[in-house]
Order: sequence, then C-alpha cells, then structure tokens
Amino acid sequence: MVGKSTIDPDSIGDGRVENEGMRRRFAAQAIIDKLLRQQGAHPRRTRLARFLGRSPLGGNALGWYRGAQGELAVGALLAQLPPEWAVFHGLPVGVNGWDIDHVVVGPCGVVTINTKQHRGLPVRVAGEAVTVGDRAVPYLEHAAFEGERIDTLLRAYLGFTVPIHPVLAFVGPKGVVHDGPSNAVTVLDAADLVSWLTALPRVLAPLERFEVIALLDNPASWAETVPVGAGEGLMERFTVLDNQMRSARLQRLVLAPLEVVVGLGVFVYLAANLGIALVGAFPGAGR
Repeated sequence: MVGKSTIDPDSIGDGRVENEGMRRRFAAQAIIDKLLRQQGAHPRRTRLARFLGRSPLGGNALGWYRGAQGELAVGALLAQLPPEWAVFHGLPVGVNGWDIDHVVVGPCGVVTINTKQHRGLPVRVAGEAVTVGDRAVPYLEHAAFEGERIDTLLRAYLGFTVPIHPVLAFVGPKGVVHDGPSNAVTVLDAADLVSWLTALPRVLAPLERFEVIALLDNPASWAETVPVGAGEGLMERFTVLDNQMRSARLQRLVLAPLEVVVGLGVFVYLAANLGIALVGAFPGAGR
C-alpha cells in the first residue's frame, strides 16, 4: 500500500480527479469478467435449444448474471450524482477476491455500497437481521465489513477523520421495511440512493475530499493486484449475452401458448382414443 496520499490543488479543476486509476473500472466489471470466463467454457446452445428458448447461461452463472444486472443498475444511478462526487466500482478488499461493488466519495465522506438484486421480493430489516422474502441473509455483515475495510485504509494513510457510511442497496425489491431501531448499515431501495446521498450532511472540505479520492484511485493502495483498465470488450460481450437472455425469455413467452395448445390437443387425442378403446372393449356400454 502507499503512504499518505496527496494531490496537487491545481488539478482540482471542476471537482473531478483525472480518471487514470481505479476509477476507470466500470460498474459490474469484476463480476462480468467472472461470468464471461465461465461462459467461455460452456458449450453453445444447439439450434433446438435456441428455438425452445433455453438459457445460454451455464452452471451457476445465473447468480452472477443477476448480480451484474444489479450493479449496472446502481452504477447508472450513481452516474447521476453532481460533479463534486467521485464514484469507484469493484474496489478489492484483499480477502479471497472480495470486492466492494461501489464506493462513493462526496461532501458527506465515503459511502460503501453493497448491491443486491431481488426483484419483486419484500425486504425486512430488524436490528441485525435482514430477510428477503422468507429467507434470512447475511448481507448486513458483508456491508459492515466493507465499510470497516475502507475506514481502516483511510485511518492508516490520511491525517484527518473521514465519515464512513456503509449501505446495502436493493435493486427492484417489492419494498424495504424497517422494524425497530436503525442499524449502522443503511438499508434502502436503490431507487432512493441518489436522493439519500445528496441529503447527507456536508462535512469534508474540497481538499480533504480529493485526498481521499487520490488514495482510493491509486492501484497501489489495494492489497490485490486488479486490472485498472476499462475492461475493453467486456461490456460488449456482456451485451451480447444479455441480448441472448432476453431473446430466450421472449421465445419462451411465444412458445408458451403453443405448448398449451399442443398439450390440449394431445389430451383430446388421447381421451378420444381411450373412449374408442373402451367402446371396443365393452360393446354394450355405448347403447
């Protein structure tokens, strides 16, 4: 890791640091890379599989695909923040490949965001517990851990205190209900994220904010060596895969009525033949 980070005040400009380091990474870059690597070892669908609308995903890739969708959705929301905010994606925390989905630096301090996509499912927060639908999940622990890692880094290399706000953001939930006192981790619907961020108290001076940005942007600040490039070609390949998923879903919707008609036809045919067989077996039954 690097020592205390500084930044030339003359480079502040309109409030953004030149994007030469970790900020080049786009939302969901790490998970998309993992997904596409796995897909590379998965055989392509046959023509019949494509006609039937079979998923192009292999193995346990569906979870990564949905995770990528969620991170991309939150990344698009964060892109709406004013220029004084800096947004990072996929910062490694040095533990078994774990990365933080999004880290935001603004006048409020630093916000770490753990993104989860559970569309259409209710989310309930009660103290230290979170349930999605009827299933308990360890997401609060994960989000708190990420905030602690960033706090440890900043305390070690900066000469001032930076407020840390760990967040758990759900994409497309049926609702987020809070029971009891609030937790150290803020849990919210991702749709409310930007308005929540911009409403936080302004506590960091511009120079302090840019000290933080410079430290997080430096690849040497991180325990793991990760690509700092913009992932050339990854997004294009993911878009192809995403289009294949959408086409497969549409194909299944198109075939669903046909399957019902065919199934009904088979049932009528079998019932008619069964009736004929019964009449033949019991000649007097039809009189």
